[in-house]
Amino acid sequence: MNETVQNLVNAIAAGDALETQNAFAAAMAEKLSTRLDDMRAEVAQSMFAGQETQEEVAEETPADAEQQVG
Repeated sequence: MNETVQNLVNAIAAGDALETQNAFAAAMAEKLSTRLDDMRAEVAQSMFAGQETQEEVAEETPADAEQQVG
């Protein structure tokens, strides 16, 4: 169990309402932050998956471009 969840459990067991509230907020903030980081990584991967880089496009000759179009 991670530290924030352990703090929450301890605060609940102690019956300390204020500390329980603070520990709960910290645990939720940590989980939210982790999930947002995961989502950022997923979005970044999907944005750039399968796209040609500018270098690949620059290396393409006009004959290559005509073959792709025609």
